[in-house]
Amino acid sequence: MKGRRFDFASGNKKGIYRWFIFLGIAVAFIISLLAFNFFAALRDSQIESIQVSLGKQAELAGKDIQNTFSAMYEDMLFFVNNLEPWTYERSSNETLAFERRARRIFNNHRFILDSVIVIFPKQIVSFRYDQKNNFIHKFHQELEQFGHNDPRVIELRNASKGVGIIIVTNLDRFFNDQLSNFYLGLDTKKFIWRDEVLYPVNLEKNDRSFTPSKDILDKLQEDLYLGLKGQKVGGAYFGDQEKSKKSTIHYYPFRLVPFENKYGVVFIQDISKVGFEVYINYFYILFSLLSLLVLILIILFKFIKNIQVANSTIQAGAKEIKELFRRQTLLLQESKGFIYFQDENGEMYSVSDEVKQVLGYNPEDFKTNFKKYIRPEHNARLDNFIRESMDSQKDNLQFEFDFLHKGGQWVRVKIFEKLLYDDSGNFKGNVGICTDIQEKFESEFKLKESENRLRAVLKSLPDLIFIYDNDGVFRDYYVKDKTLLMAPPESTMGYNFKDIMPEPIRTDLIEAFDKAQKTGKLQYITFEMMVPIGKRIFEARVFKLDEQRMVTMARDITAQKLWEKGLQEAKEAAEQANKAKSEFLANMSHEIRTPMNGLLGIVELMEQTQLDKLQKQYIQVIKDSGKSLTNIINDILDYSKIESGMMELKLTVFHFKNEIIRVFKIFSGLIEKKQIKFTYAFGPLIPGYVRLDKEKLAQILFNIIGNAVKFTPQEGEVHVSIEVEPVLEENIILHFVVKDNGEGIPKEKIALLTEPFVQLDGSNTREFQGTGLGLAISKKLIELMGGDLEIRSEVGVGSEFGFSVFGSVINQSEVFGENRIFDLNEEEVQLLDLAKRCPMDILLVEDNSTNLIFMKMLMDQLGYEVSIARNGLEALEFVKNGRVFDLIFMDIQMPKMNGLDATKRIRGIKGAESMMIVGLSANAFREDIETAYAVGMNNYLTKPVSIHEIAKVISERFKEISIKKEA
Repeated sequence: MKGRRFDFASGNKKGIYRWFIFLGIAVAFIISLLAFNFFAALRDSQIESIQVSLGKQAELAGKDIQNTFSAMYEDMLFFVNNLEPWTYERSSNETLAFERRARRIFNNHRFILDSVIVIFPKQIVSFRYDQKNNFIHKFHQELEQFGHNDPRVIELRNASKGVGIIIVTNLDRFFNDQLSNFYLGLDTKKFIWRDEVLYPVNLEKNDRSFTPSKDILDKLQEDLYLGLKGQKVGGAYFGDQEKSKKSTIHYYPFRLVPFENKYGVVFIQDISKVGFEVYINYFYILFSLLSLLVLILIILFKFIKNIQVANSTIQAGAKEIKELFRRQTLLLQESKGFIYFQDENGEMYSVSDEVKQVLGYNPEDFKTNFKKYIRPEHNARLDNFIRESMDSQKDNLQFEFDFLHKGGQWVRVKIFEKLLYDDSGNFKGNVGICTDIQEKFESEFKLKESENRLRAVLKSLPDLIFIYDNDGVFRDYYVKDKTLLMAPPESTMGYNFKDIMPEPIRTDLIEAFDKAQKTGKLQYITFEMMVPIGKRIFEARVFKLDEQRMVTMARDITAQKLWEKGLQEAKEAAEQANKAKSEFLANMSHEIRTPMNGLLGIVELMEQTQLDKLQKQYIQVIKDSGKSLTNIINDILDYSKIESGMMELKLTVFHFKNEIIRVFKIFSGLIEKKQIKFTYAFGPLIPGYVRLDKEKLAQILFNIIGNAVKFTPQEGEVHVSIEVEPVLEENIILHFVVKDNGEGIPKEKIALLTEPFVQLDGSNTREFQGTGLGLAISKKLIELMGGDLEIRSEVGVGSEFGFSVFGSVINQSEVFGENRIFDLNEEEVQLLDLAKRCPMDILLVEDNSTNLIFMKMLMDQLGYEVSIARNGLEALEFVKNGRVFDLIFMDIQMPKMNGLDATKRIRGIKGAESMMIVGLSANAFREDIETAYAVGMNNYLTKPVSIHEIAKVISERFKEISIKKEA
């Protein structure tokens, strides 16, 4: 309905011609401007495409070089770790196998390796390829010397076997080979950046030098030195030219482990001529467009002339057409429409009265101003559409656009026009019907919006979504990554999936498809499929979309499956490593504690004999050394338990102050020797009895106070303060602070104090010895007991160690109700005439001769005649033959039958249930002790055992028997 606007200058032909000339010049100028802008946009797009491609190629090249070199380095590590020092000292088969392995590794990394020198204890042999591609190995008397900073050489040693390898690399050849795989097009150069120097790669004889400008080079150096990738557009000089050319530079850093040098891949491409080759094509296109424009102007001139002739014809037939549409007025009123008439110039000369009902305007107002009421952005589209219809001499046309209602709102309308022509085909006017379709338009728009949102969501999903009819024929798809498909999805439309999918996926999918169709429930299948990028694992869901369609949604879960597999393998490896570690520590404990048991036991027995002063000194040295070694073993085992999470709290009730003072008394000898002023203070809220892990608290205090006393100088000061903070009900927090005036610790080394096996003075001449585990164990125990360790120190002033632990207050009435069996102190046990005071029948089960001699001597000194069994079978025979023992000391690891099996068998014999069995073992792990209790042992002593521990067990057992007899 859009009006056609033409200025004919009152019919003056000269005016018409001028108007056409002006219009032609304007169109030519617009076309030229558009052509220039289009060329610029095309050139920018081409440069951007080059930059994206070059950046990806640089990154891919850097990663490829790094990964290839890392693979070589890992192979060499594996090679050196599997070398045997006797390779050339045994059979020729072993030598041949070794040389084949060396050649295989050399072949795998041919372009990296120049030569490999293998160092055995008695031989030095080298491997390399000569110029004729022969694999050469040669023995040497002496090792060739290489510079300390030689960037070609990697040296790997296997100190445990006394072997090693020296790898001489050829990095230039390696870089040339790696980068030769990347074709970057003409005017592109490749460089390797190493330590702020650019080295050209893959140069041909006629290649010109290629140097970036200084600002580009500085930026490149700065980024690569910091390990950053990047790109830069700037000038570069080609050959001897003094003027730089616009170039794009892309770089990507990489590392060659174990070299410390910094490397980077640099690609430079000349982009100064990009796009100019299309200029000539644009000239031809522009010339063609201008020629076409002249032709169109000629046709348009004739067309306008015909319009003037046809206008009178249309007006003549208007009355007849108006009558025809009048008859349809009733129909238009029902359909919310109106009729209008226009001449060949687009001027409206008639409109039906229904226009007021539809748009709110009077007919006269609408005839004059209808062009103003059309939405502005629809004007050009409507004009072009009508013009195209007229050029093609269509009989009718349809178009939708917006009219402004008199009430101020926009109304969607649809026009249907009948175009009228004379006998010569000249346009004479048109008659049309305009209908209000706002309600329909809004409904369709909402439906379209909903569909677009759904399509956007589906297209954004990573799943492969296919829609089928109920027979399984492909009808639609939503695929984000087509590389995960066997074939392009558009090629499957109209085909049945049963004819496309391979076995066994086809059978599984048919079963899931039929089941989902029948039950309406979601079905899952998992399958593997070979796609262009390799084998992938998918999880597919099959369900009904509606009554006519089915849907499958498949997701690539390859990475998830690989991650799950890797996690499982890592877990199994960690469990295996932890098991091997535990077994090693258990064996170490057993192998060391077993002889230590005999050694320290004999020393204790010797202490009970008549010795002169010098002999007592010798005995004391042996005893102290043995206890020191035992403490080291205990520290290592304790830290291992904590690290593996096997350490648990064993809560007991005890008198708090008495236990703390007992720990203080342990250091009385050293305090007196160093004349240290040792003081302590208990806070006002300290309870009488508490419940917490007494042994671990004592161990923490022993380590921290021990360090304070040890590192405090002669006549120094050590002060311990203990405060209590109530929390909830009977729960409390115990705060400990140990302060000394020792030499202090530098602030930068305080964090190292709680690291395992670390000592601030690690030299061989240090004054104080130890494993370096004391504070590490204490920190872990404090955290296990709910607290935290804080260390403050100042050099020349002293140190302060503070920590807190959780506990609970116990009423005195609760304490008296607890059983105190096996709670005697060593001081409470009198060794002299113990057999007379505590008579009982004892069986000793021990296979180790040294320990057996020690235990027998120990029992003799206590006054007991004991029965002896050399293994579990002999002990079992004693009990089976009717012997009832008051106490059995049972070793754990023995031949024929171990102590655990023997205990289990003895507990199954009638009458032997009440026998007390005490385990003796060098294994100190919690699970070993729990296993011993689980099979029926009553107590467990860890070797090396002392005479006081044995006497204590005997005294407690005698006390228990006496109480039962009195009852």
